[in-house]
Order: sequence, then structure tokens, then C-alpha cells
Amino acid sequence: QTTAAAAAVAGTSRYSFPSYQVSAQDENPLNTIFGPGGVEGGEGIDLQGGMNLAMTGQGAFFGDVMSKGALLAAEQVGAAGGPAITITINDHESGEVPPSVNGVRKLISQNGITFLQTSYGAPSEALIPILQQNKILTFNGGGASPKQLFADYLWMTRMVFAYDPTPGALTWLATNYPDAKRLATIGTLENGVEALEQLVPQVWPDVSDGGEVVAKEIHDVGLTDFSQVIARVKSSNPDAIFTVSFGNDLGYLVKQFREAAVTVPIVGIEFTQDAQTIAGASYDTFVFATDYYDTKNPNPWNVEFVKAHNEKYQKDPEYYGANYYEQVFVVWDLVRRVLADGGDPKSGEALQSALVANPVFHSVYGGDADNVGEMSFDTESHTISKPMGVFSVKDGQPVLLQPIPPELVPPAQRPA
Repeated sequence: QTTAAAAAVAGTSRYSFPSYQVSAQDENPLNTIFGPGGVEGGEGIDLQGGMNLAMTGQGAFFGDVMSKGALLAAEQVGAAGGPAITITINDHESGEVPPSVNGVRKLISQNGITFLQTSYGAPSEALIPILQQNKILTFNGGGASPKQLFADYLWMTRMVFAYDPTPGALTWLATNYPDAKRLATIGTLENGVEALEQLVPQVWPDVSDGGEVVAKEIHDVGLTDFSQVIARVKSSNPDAIFTVSFGNDLGYLVKQFREAAVTVPIVGIEFTQDAQTIAGASYDTFVFATDYYDTKNPNPWNVEFVKAHNEKYQKDPEYYGANYYEQVFVVWDLVRRVLADGGDPKSGEALQSALVANPVFHSVYGGDADNVGEMSFDTESHTISKPMGVFSVKDGQPVLLQPIPPELVPPAQRPA
């Protein structure tokens, strides 16, 4: 486990929002967005948080960026006169269930955490009974899977991985490649399984006017040699490829398919800069659909986030770091609400009740130069509503092709 205590990061620019007025002596722009510090902001409260991340193994990239986002947020909350948030990180070793369960039990019993930020599908699904028994408010902004929906104390801060963007992605593919009928699919058993097994066979024949799925390839997480997958996919003679593979795997996949002279469209559901670096110029042939985070979004809170992230880490934030950054501010907002009602801000039960009472929060997604973005939770399914789109890659950078309309997002289904 790795422990990091909150430290101060001061903002320099200011914005005016109707929600709060910042006093003359308070130059922190986060107080303009979230409210004053001090007693009503939770100053003087020591709050223990936990993270359950892939800090080692093939998914260490995710653990690195997720933890950086959350730790920055904890520092900023403290600097804005909020609670002192200490975050202790458990390593689930890139998706392993035993270290996830055992590590989170320790976070609860030894560190006394009030809230948890988890990642991946299977390691998080295995935690549900523990979280409910101990009333630990938990957020997943990474591998949000269908089996985590409707679970008490567990909330998603990203659209459901693969499942939510699949209809929009396939509709775009069928519209822009009307002659494509034969679809090959590729993924892993870690996440996105429901999208490949349930949604694609339903959606693709409908949107492609009678198309069919001609191959379904499942590979191990962390695969770097896709030669056997490529051979089997090529033998199915597809007109297009749809993949729910993620992380660096996706970079190797796209690069090696293109090197094997496979020129059909490849559409996925994720973009990371590391995968783009692996794939190089071939990534400019890749299209993906997701609730993508844009560092250039002029949303005032996002501007502050990008600036602070660059100051602390000397690089721009990315999608996953943004999600876990937001989660800490959701917790701060909930602490503020609980305090206003005279409740215990260290109670997971009280924090969740405050969330259910008002499931709307600020976001670094959406908004514009004058307005902070907004996200809202569905209090039944525990999913989030964020803007999604279909993106191409140009010169290594995502470019929005078209938004995905809300009617193309499948309704949340209770897990079997």
C-alpha cells in the first residue's frame, strides 16, 4: 500500500459563478466553484480515503494516472479550506480479485476509510458485499461494468465501459461504411464482455441492414503479440472490426493489424496516449466512441485542473485521471452537504444519503468558457450521465466526429 497525505496547491486565476461569492481575501478559484472553505467546507476534518488500483502489472498506466488525479484533488481541496484528505492506495495487481478483496479489507479495518475509489470490473464487482456491509461510499471511474450497476454504495463516474458507447459506435460505423456487413469483434474477459456478447449481436444486424458478426476473438489482458488473433480475424474476411480491448493492448492491436495489411475500419471504445504512442501513425486510422475527456475544454474548472496538473506532474491530464480527480471533489461536495445538515461527514451512509438527495455535481466534462460542466447520477442504477461522442485520431490526437445522442445509449439493466 502507498500512502500520500494532502498538500496545498494554490490557484491563481478567478471566475465568477452565481452559486457562491468569493471573499476578497480568498483568491482560490475552487472556492468560487465549490463554495467557501472553513467550517462549512470541512476544514479541520481528517478524512481517510482509499483507492483500489492497478499499480503494478500490465495496467500500471491506469493506476498511475488515476492516483495522480485523485492526489492532486486532495491537495486542492485542502488548499481551498476543505477537509484534510489522506488517500491510501491498494494495488489489485492489474485486475486480480484476491489482492483487491484482501487489500480493501485492510483499508477498511486498518486505515478506517470513509470512501473508496476503485477500478476495473472483476476486482470491483467482488467488493460489493464488503462495501455494503461496511457502508463505504465507493466510486468507479475506470472499469464501470454492468454487474456493478444497482449496487448499494457503489457508483459509476464514467459511462459503462464498452456497453454504453457500443450502439453509437456501431451506428456511426454502419452509416459511414454502408457496404460493411461482416463484422469481427475483439475483446477480453476483464471488461466489455456484455457489449460483445449481448449488444453487438443485437445492434449490428439492425443498424447495418442485415449484417452479421463473423468472428469473436477473446484475448488475454496485456497481450502484445496479436499475430494469432489477426490470422483468425483475416480468415473470417470481415468488412470492419469492432474492439472493446483497452489500455496498451489496443495500441498493439491497431499497429499490428495495419502492419498485416488489414485495411478495414477498426472502431473501439477507448483512447489513451500510451496506446497511441505504441501504435504510432497507424492510430490515425483508428476511430473510437466514449465519454472522452478534452484537456482543451474551456470549462473554468477544467482550465484550473489542467493548469494544476501540469504544474505538479509536468504533463496534461487524461481521461482516467480526470475521472478520479472529479470523484474527490464529489466527496468534498458531499461533506459540505452533510455538514450543512448537521450530519457526520465521516459516515459513508450519510454521504450516500446526501448524494441520493441531490445527484447533480460539477464536472470537468462539458460546460463552456463561462460555465462549469455538470454530471448527474441515476439514483437507481448508480450510473452517470456524461456527453459521449465518436472520435477519429488525427496526428495522434482525438478529433470529435459527432456526438452520440442520448437515445443511442442503452438503458441500464439489472445484472443477472
